[in-house]
Amino acid sequence: MYKRNVVVVEDDDLLRSLLADSLERAGFNVNTAANAADARRAIHTADPDAVVLDIDLGQGPNGFDIAETLRRDSKDVGIVFLTSIPDSRFVGKEYKDIPKNEAYINKSLISESKIIVDALEAVLRDSDLKEFRHHEILNRPFGNLSNTQVEIIKLLSEGKTNQQIADVRERSLGSTESMIARTLEALDIPTDIDINGRVAAVRKYISVVKPSN
Repeated sequence: MYKRNVVVVEDDDLLRSLLADSLERAGFNVNTAANAADARRAIHTADPDAVVLDIDLGQGPNGFDIAETLRRDSKDVGIVFLTSIPDSRFVGKEYKDIPKNEAYINKSLISESKIIVDALEAVLRDSDLKEFRHHEILNRPFGNLSNTQVEIIKLLSEGKTNQQIADVRERSLGSTESMIARTLEALDIPTDIDINGRVAAVRKYISVVKPSN
C-alpha cells in the first residue's frame, strides 16, 4: 500500500515528536524539521504529498514563507497550518491570503491528534475544509475586531504611544485616540483609565497571540 509522505515543520521539540508519532501511526511516512532551513532540506529530500506547518518558527522565514515557496514550486503539495495564532491577521495575512484548499488549525482547539490526520486527509482529497479553517471561526479570540483594530492592538503591544500610532497610521491624534478607545471597548476593557486599559489590552494580546509554550 502506498504511504503518503508528510513533512512536519514545528519548532517545539516535544510537539514535533508527538505529531510525527501520531502521523506515522496513521500510516504516513513522516520527515520533520525545526526551522525554515531544515524544512527546505526535508521537503527537497522527501518530495512530500503534504506539509504541516507551524507559522512562528523563531528567527528567519516563517510558515507562511515556506507555504509561498511550496505554492510556487510544488503546487500539488497539500498544506496544513498548525499554529497558536487564532487569527491570521495578527501575522499580516488576510483570510483571502490563505487559499481555500489549505487548512488552518489552532493548536488550542485540538482535543486529539486525529484532527490533524483528518485535516491532512481533507487537504489531500481536496474535500470540504470548512471545519479545518479555524481562522474563520466567528467566535475565535479577537474575531470581532476590524482590520484597523487589529493593527491598533499590534501597535499597542509594541509599546507605541498614541502619537506614535497616529504617525505610523498617518492619522490625527484625536482620531487615533478615538480608535484606541473603540478597540479597548471591542475587547471589553474599561477605557476610563487609559494606561491600565492599554496594559490590559496588551496582556490579552500576548496571552492569546503569543502564549508561552
